[in-house]
Amino acid sequence: ITVFLLAFRFTSWGVSMRAAAENPQTAALMGIKLGRVSLAAWAVAGALAAVAALFLTVFPTPGLERATSLAALKAFPAAILGGLDSTTGALVGGLVVGVTEALATGYQSDLAFLGRGIGDLAPYLVMVAVLLIRPAGLFGTKELARV
Repeated sequence: ITVFLLAFRFTSWGVSMRAAAENPQTAALMGIKLGRVSLAAWAVAGALAAVAALFLTVFPTPGLERATSLAALKAFPAAILGGLDSTTGALVGGLVVGVTEALATGYQSDLAFLGRGIGDLAPYLVMVAVLLIRPAGLFGTKELARV
């Protein structure tokens, strides 16, 4: 992940990809070939999907398990917490979700008045609380509107 973030920030490919995502018209006027950027983005996404499929079919037992869907449900609050337009924010959101879930599960006996299974619900509660304060997420860019 660190290599991907560094490549995304400091290589010409990463800069052109960020520029094309931010404002395609301006990026095209600056000489960035949007077709190549789109092709590279889809190629990287396909390669990462292939790596994910490899992990899914090889480690530790091949095939889908019931816990796989729970992991996907936990990725949603992580992405929303960090901000949908920030890769670093998604990492921080994942850490916040993991720590929140671990703390809520660890203190479940003290939080018995909230019911069983509060550890599964806690990341969503934190997500709602953060969205009330910062609607774009922790690292999301604020939308500026002129009136």
